[in-house]
Amino acid sequence: MKKNKPKLQQYPREADDLISSKELFKISDPPMKEDVIDNAIDKAFERCKIKKNGKSRIEEISPEDLVDRCIKHLKTRSDPILSPYFVTQCKVEDIFELDAVSHEMQRHRMTIGVFYQYLLLELMRNRWNVFDGTREGDIVADIDTPSFQPGVRLYMSVKKSKDTVGGQDIGGVIRRLENLAKEEKNLTRPYLCVVCVATPHNGKLSNYEKDRSVKYTNQNMPYSLNCEYWGPAFIFPFVTGHNPKFIYLKGIKRVSAHLPFLTLKYKDECSKLLIKRLDHLGLMNKDNKIDQNKFLEFSCEDNK
Repeated sequence: MKKNKPKLQQYPREADDLISSKELFKISDPPMKEDVIDNAIDKAFERCKIKKNGKSRIEEISPEDLVDRCIKHLKTRSDPILSPYFVTQCKVEDIFELDAVSHEMQRHRMTIGVFYQYLLLELMRNRWNVFDGTREGDIVADIDTPSFQPGVRLYMSVKKSKDTVGGQDIGGVIRRLENLAKEEKNLTRPYLCVVCVATPHNGKLSNYEKDRSVKYTNQNMPYSLNCEYWGPAFIFPFVTGHNPKFIYLKGIKRVSAHLPFLTLKYKDECSKLLIKRLDHLGLMNKDNKIDQNKFLEFSCEDNK
C-alpha cells in the first residue's frame, strides 16, 4: 500500500521554482517596538531556563559548589595520559579558570540553543496567532499574507545553528513537519514547512533576499515540495523589521540577568579554594604544583 504523499500546496511560488513567492513575506513595517523585543527576549530567557520536568536549568551556585564541580571534573573527566601531563604544566592558580569556565560555557551554550527557539516564538506572538508545536523548538503559526488570501500556516522547527540540522538530519526534520501538517484535520489554508536557523553559519550573515531556500538531496531532488530553509537574515527582518545584529545586541544587553558567568565572577575566590582542596587531597608537590603520579592515582584509582 502506497503512503499518502504530501500534495503540492497551493500558495504563490516564484516562477519555475518551488520556493514561495517573495511577495508573501515582506519585511515587517513598521518595525517592532524595542520594548516589545526586550519583553520577548526576557520571556524567552525565562522559558529556556525551565526543564521539561519543571526544574530550573540554572542553579544558584556558591563558590564552594563551583570548586566541588571543578574537582569532580578533574576526577571523572580526565584522560589518564593527557590530563596528568596538562595539569602539571599549569600554574595551580590557573586550573580553576581553565577547567570550570569552559564547562560553564558549555552549559550556557546548551541553554542558549533553547533560548533562540523560544525567542522566535515570543517575537512571532506579537504579530500572529502562534502556538508551541508538539516538540521543543517547534512553532505553528497562521501568517497573514496580504497578497494572498487566506494566508499560510507555518510548521516550523527552530534550530540555533545550521550544524544542528545538517546532512541527513534535515530530511528527518522535514518529514516530521510535513507529517504534522498532513495530520491536521482543521487546516483552512495552505501549509508551508520551515526549518529555521537563528544564528549565522560560519560567522557570516547572508541577506534578506538570499537567506531563504529549498533544500535538495544529493540526487538533486527536493526533500519536500512544501518546505523551505530560512536563515537569520530573513527570519528576523520578516518577523520584527530589524536585522539580526539588532536582535543579537538586544540579547547581549539582557543576557547577564539570566545566564551569569559565576565562574568568572568568583574566579579569584574559587582559585584559592581549589588550591586548598587540592592540597588537602594530597595532590600537591613541594614545588606547589600538582604531582603527576598523585593526580593519576586520584583520577584513575583502583576500585577496591
